[in-house]
Amino acid sequence: MGWLLSAAFHAMLILGATLVFIEQLWPFDGPTGIACGLSLPLPQVPEIERPRDVFERSGLIPDDGWAFEPAMDSAFTYGQPKEGAPRGGDEGQDLSSASWSLGSSATPGMSAGSGPQRAAEWKTLGFRSRGCGISRISSRCRYPCTDSAVTASLRWLARHQNSDGSWSSDGYNRHCVQASCAGAGDREFDEGVTSLALLAFLGAGYSQLSRDVLADPAFPDRPIAMGETVKKGLQWLLSRQDAEGAVGARGSKFMYNHAIATLALSEAYGLTASAVLQAPAQAALDFLAAARNPGAGWRYAVRGGENDTSVTGWAVMALKSAELSGLTFPRAAATDAVAWIEKATEPGPSPRVGYTQAGSGKVYIPGRNEQFDDHPTMSAVGLLSRILIRKDRRDAGLAAALVADLPVWKENRIDFYAWYYSSLALFQFDGPAGPCWKKWSQPAKDTLVLQQKLAKSGCENGSWDPSVDRWGSEGGRVYATAINTLTLEIYYRYAAVFGGNRN
Repeated sequence: MGWLLSAAFHAMLILGATLVFIEQLWPFDGPTGIACGLSLPLPQVPEIERPRDVFERSGLIPDDGWAFEPAMDSAFTYGQPKEGAPRGGDEGQDLSSASWSLGSSATPGMSAGSGPQRAAEWKTLGFRSRGCGISRISSRCRYPCTDSAVTASLRWLARHQNSDGSWSSDGYNRHCVQASCAGAGDREFDEGVTSLALLAFLGAGYSQLSRDVLADPAFPDRPIAMGETVKKGLQWLLSRQDAEGAVGARGSKFMYNHAIATLALSEAYGLTASAVLQAPAQAALDFLAAARNPGAGWRYAVRGGENDTSVTGWAVMALKSAELSGLTFPRAAATDAVAWIEKATEPGPSPRVGYTQAGSGKVYIPGRNEQFDDHPTMSAVGLLSRILIRKDRRDAGLAAALVADLPVWKENRIDFYAWYYSSLALFQFDGPAGPCWKKWSQPAKDTLVLQQKLAKSGCENGSWDPSVDRWGSEGGRVYATAINTLTLEIYYRYAAVFGGNRN
């Protein structure tokens, strides 16, 4: 009998320790829990949050023959649909239609085949293994679908989404729990930050058709339907598209908004091949291509005669995503972008790409951010653009300039935009095993994850503070959180979007 009592006693100790450990990992504000139909008090333990992890993905789908498309001087035609790419099948559906069943077994425009069949269809589109298909918690997952830092940021974004599906640069804090999240931006960028938020969800593998539900410790009774979150965001973007295909009001810098929105629409279409998105994505792409300055790039207005490398970079990414999605655009849109990048690049052994011209120097907004250090952000945009369009990885001088300016969290040196583009460019330049990427990767991950807000920060949990960032006053906390999430997703996201064999 003694040994039975001892065994029972030790079993209770193990069970108690397990409950404490679980409570530490998953802080939960609530008085009771339900077990076997009975209301039981939850263990009262100090809130200890597990450190968030960001890690190199293992077990990714191998390249198995994937490579960049032929160079532009070949017979390759930009934007031609991939042979056999699934299209159609959901004619008559509308993103605003209540009859659209979220997370139906079949993806609109695609057959409802098995995991391998769906993966083959995605591969035809050029999106190589993005997440785990329609259900990201499926047993068919071949690698962890996301990490805790990205999950935390997506929770914050979902919690601060407006009821109409948008994200507000300056009004997001009306959704805050208890204390308000500080860091408002400029409302003229609402289309842009909404698009960045959508790209963060899409980059983690969540489309408008996802059936996944994510618990939110801030609202235990209000789980986050990931597919519904994306769907509402896309609905709002489409409601902001005019008859010419432009997304958003034509304000002073609206081409930023439109280029990023075009990327979001193209990527949502490419992930799902949903025909209800094909025409809007193509219309946005048509407007983008027509808005460039002939023989050059883009700036704030339609064919305004001025060019800047920053807007041009977003346009280039939209073109590349459109190419992989089977959308069409004039080949000249890509060649003109490269022509601008070449014109804006200072020659010599230490090249640098300028903003509005070669040698343009430091860029800042008087009275807002002139105190911040300069970074080779436009060189990162130029390097990435050359890789995506010309398939040219010979710009070692530009890559060297990027790794000479590693991310550090110091006053007036923080630049989320620079870190995003440098991460993109270097991963495409020689990642995941090359020396430049290896030198850049760990500081970038550590810097961002260690500075992400934790549970002790209340409603800010999962976000980043825009007030310390060079451009945070423009986009605010939604921008800061979305752009940093995209940076953390580069390790597995952009190999899928842009393709490529980086050996």
